[in-house]
Amino acid sequence: MSKIIKTLIISSLLVYSQFSMAAREFADIYVECGLGSIIAPTNDIVAVVTNVTWDSGTTAISSNISSPESCQGGKAKVAAFINESYDTLEKELAIGSGTYLDSLMVLAGHQPQQKLSDLRSGFAKIVAKSDYVEQSHFEKSKALYNLIVNI
Repeated sequence: MSKIIKTLIISSLLVYSQFSMAAREFADIYVECGLGSIIAPTNDIVAVVTNVTWDSGTTAISSNISSPESCQGGKAKVAAFINESYDTLEKELAIGSGTYLDSLMVLAGHQPQQKLSDLRSGFAKIVAKSDYVEQSHFEKSKALYNLIVNI
């Protein structure tokens, strides 16, 4: 994408986003939204650098405009983590422990062992369904996401 087009897009997003940014400081958008918040949910500096380096912050700003609720509660981080590490999470849920499982619990706002039995019980029901094997990666990830945010 040419620099002129990119500049126009960013400028128009900045003008359009003035209303959306009223509740959130501009600096917070670069920490709480976009690719940076997914890659570095616990490191504000890395989140900002990622957002600025990746696309000059366009994704962070546009996610703040289009779905500001996804930036606030960390749900996007949980969903991205599940999607990226589903296979490992599936194995660790079967075992009942693991670093990815601990990370998922913390990202979802639970103590690592706090709701593990509820999560494992619910996940057992998901994998026991007759159509589980035929489900896409997205469908499986979505089911686990819905389970973790609702326990």
